[in-house]
Amino acid sequence: MELCLRHNDPTQTLLMTPDGIVMYQVNTAPGQTTISRFENHAQRLSTGRVSCVVAEVDSSRLRLLDNDIPIDIVMVSGAENTENVDRPWTFNGPDDKPYTWQILFRSPVLFVSDNAPIPLARYRQAKIGIISRSRRAFLEIFPAGINVIDFIVVTFVSYAKHHWLNEPHHESNPSAI
Repeated sequence: MELCLRHNDPTQTLLMTPDGIVMYQVNTAPGQTTISRFENHAQRLSTGRVSCVVAEVDSSRLRLLDNDIPIDIVMVSGAENTENVDRPWTFNGPDDKPYTWQILFRSPVLFVSDNAPIPLARYRQAKIGIISRSRRAFLEIFPAGINVIDFIVVTFVSYAKHHWLNEPHHESNPSAI
């Protein structure tokens, strides 16, 4: 499954299917990012799709609103002092399993580390199309991650906000969509 980003900034965008159906909206205000999911409700056909807030991300925590307990995010020990190295970001999910966002081949990939690392999702940057065909940036959800799409989207936005977009060498180019 692919979720295309309307804009290349993961902290202020719409995530939609390749057919153009909006699935998530990410809004960032000073101090807090809110992630909403759009749903179809059969009993509310006259209103169309309904938006519900899935998570909130601020500077100190990530909170899934489906859960009573916020998910605490912890960086890998010692990794925050390295420079010019793409840092893995390890944290425990609501199921108490360890998850890691890690840069592989210039793309962030989410792994669940149960017994062996299993990839759940990967982010692909947009291409302008000078050398190859142009494409929007997208979040690719692998079959192992289909049941936790909300969790993948929320942790990706949090990862991008705190550890990827803050890198001095990262340039967000919204015009390359």
